[in-house]
Formats: sequence, structure tokens, C-alpha cells
Amino acid sequence: MADDRVRGKTLRGDAPRRLELSDGTRLMLDGEAEQDRILWRRLGRRRSNVSVSEAVDLAGAEFAEYVAIRTRAEVEWLRAVSDWYCQQAERLQRQLADAARA
Repeated sequence: MADDRVRGKTLRGDAPRRLELSDGTRLMLDGEAEQDRILWRRLGRRRSNVSVSEAVDLAGAEFAEYVAIRTRAEVEWLRAVSDWYCQQAERLQRQLADAARA
């Protein structure tokens, strides 16, 4: 009996690439948060959200590492953005302090 389970088929598009699944849907990670976690999006006939573990499972053995790498890249990007916002907040705080002394 054939395994009809949906799994990763190929990577498509520009960076960041989308993982095309065997049923024609695509997985992408766009960094939008829903409640307390960031979810992968499954695009196709209908749009749905999936967790990182569900995305790894859908990707299958051949593309599980892609999901892991793409997720780690998103983590690093969020950290970089966070650092930038912290720097901007500190700069704004200094400007406010300078204005109060003037």
C-alpha cells in the first residue's frame, strides 16, 4: 500500500523560498505572531497555520532540515530587529533627557 501522506516536494520562489508539498499546497514562514507563537503558513486551496513541529512533519525527511534552518533564520532576524529597536529606544531616551536639561 502506498504512503499517501503529504510531504515536501520542492522549494519554489525567491528568498525566502516556499516549500511546495505533494498536495500542491506551500509552506512559508513570514514571522507574524498569532497569540503566543509564530506559525508557519500553509497556502493553497485554503490558508491555514501550522506549528513548527507540524511544518517539520509536513516537510518530511527530505525537507525537515529546510524548515529547521528557515526557522532558525527567523529567530536570528527577530533578535537583530529587537536589538535595533532597543538601540533606538535608548537613543530616544537620551534625547528626552537632553531636552529636559536644556
